[in-house]
Amino acid sequence: MHPPNRSRDRRAFLLGVGAMFVGACTGSSEPDSGPASSVGSGTTAPVRSGAEASTTLAGSVATSGELEALTPAMFDQISNCVLTPTSTAGPFPTINRMNRRVIHDGVPGHPLRLGLSVVDRTCQAVSGAVVDLWHTDATGDYSEFTDGGSGKDESEGSTFCRGFQISDADGIVEFETVYPGWYDGWAVHLHVMVLVDDENVLTGQLYFDESYTEEVHRTGAYAPFGPPDTGWDDDRIIGTPATDGTGLVLAAAATGLGPGTLGLANLGFP
Repeated sequence: MHPPNRSRDRRAFLLGVGAMFVGACTGSSEPDSGPASSVGSGTTAPVRSGAEASTTLAGSVATSGELEALTPAMFDQISNCVLTPTSTAGPFPTINRMNRRVIHDGVPGHPLRLGLSVVDRTCQAVSGAVVDLWHTDATGDYSEFTDGGSGKDESEGSTFCRGFQISDADGIVEFETVYPGWYDGWAVHLHVMVLVDDENVLTGQLYFDESYTEEVHRTGAYAPFGPPDTGWDDDRIIGTPATDGTGLVLAAAATGLGPGTLGLANLGFP
């Protein structure tokens, strides 16, 4: 389960976001373009950190054209071997798990290409791990449940923004989705659960840089709801995403839905 040819240095985690500008968006059912970047082939996306540090993603981060494969080097540069803090599963976990990479179900929103890498306490990649993901759509609504999250509030029978993937030989899973919206009292986040050999080894949440989120939420399907009502300082369970491994590294990049955002994080467990 643990490939011998890949390990992680114990580097400080750097939370970053790509350079961006806000593109024109519409309220149509097509995914919103949201922040974009002038980063092109052969260059790197600059990032900024909640800890006032910076780094770059390995290689180029293309914002259009053919998608580049997610590589171990990308995760090695932006993450470390700290254990991702275990947290509450949060509201509305998936009832009927679906093995699928594309989880947006066509709901409107800013395209998000999400890469997660599963590692154990020795910094070795873990293949064959089940990574379950769920989050709200642009309106702050969870599927599958009557959750009171928005006026839309799609419930039983809906499946958007949910799914699981199984980590590859490098411990990596990838999802194609949309940037989550917000709901009262919580910072914008994703829910994750990791199972290894049918054992739940990690349950937690991943968070988005606040300034990046503000830019996204000014556009398209997010705009009618305004900015999030809760930031990192006021969230009751968030911890310190800039240093504890729960902060997604973000960069403007190409996605399967067009120009959007690439988000990366390590998922470390005991």
